[in-house]
Amino acid sequence: MLDEFLLEMEMSHKSRNTIVNYRSDIKSFLNTCTAGIENLTTEELRRHISGLNHKSPTTRARHLSSLKKFLGWCYKRDFIPDNPILNPILKIKREKPDNFEIKKVKKSEIQRIISSITDNNLKYKLIFTLMLEAGLKTYEVLNLEYENIETEIQTIFVNSECPRRIPLFSPGSIKLFRVYTEKFNIKSGFLFKGGETQGKTLSYQALNKFWRKSCAKANADVKLYQLRDCYAKELVERGINICIIGQMLGHKNFQTTVKYMS
Repeated sequence: MLDEFLLEMEMSHKSRNTIVNYRSDIKSFLNTCTAGIENLTTEELRRHISGLNHKSPTTRARHLSSLKKFLGWCYKRDFIPDNPILNPILKIKREKPDNFEIKKVKKSEIQRIISSITDNNLKYKLIFTLMLEAGLKTYEVLNLEYENIETEIQTIFVNSECPRRIPLFSPGSIKLFRVYTEKFNIKSGFLFKGGETQGKTLSYQALNKFWRKSCAKANADVKLYQLRDCYAKELVERGINICIIGQMLGHKNFQTTVKYMS
């Protein structure tokens, strides 16, 4: 059942990191269902949720999101007679930090980290450059294909949950793309394949690990998601309309874009 659910999530273009979280969260939940998922009761679900209290608010919120998605999927396919997570007696509330604030980081600091990456690691250098210059999410950049980079008009076509075209303001990005594809003779398909598997893209874990090492080498403290945040803040400083910024970032919710305006 779990494998069937995960396969369907992959086919709906969920990111690799999301799939990994689904697998981990739901597997730990299923291990507590002593009578089987088809006999799940509200009380049993309550005990499982109570067992998450020692975890951070972010982890609890992610875990609950995974459960809601999975149990909703099971209910729609008649694997369970009803969906206990919708029972109001559970009083499940979405947890959010009280004060959400985007940690500011200078673009020059990120560029310094990227510049420290040698040409022996052109793959990573190009990935981080595209994340900084086009504001791509990690799963979007990892799933880029050769055909998505339109060099003649200097744009990237992002084929994700929110398809869009993003202009590349920096000519250095196009130059680096050409150097990378010529060096590795890439003319079609995924741009960033994993070294250990054929036809598969580079994993988020490998990408984040390399970024942390690069930051340590450059004596810097910058998180991977801050490359996208930096791009968004730059658009705001350019005076671009907030609606256009939301489209360029692939936001579905206007309020998500508003947080960059503060």
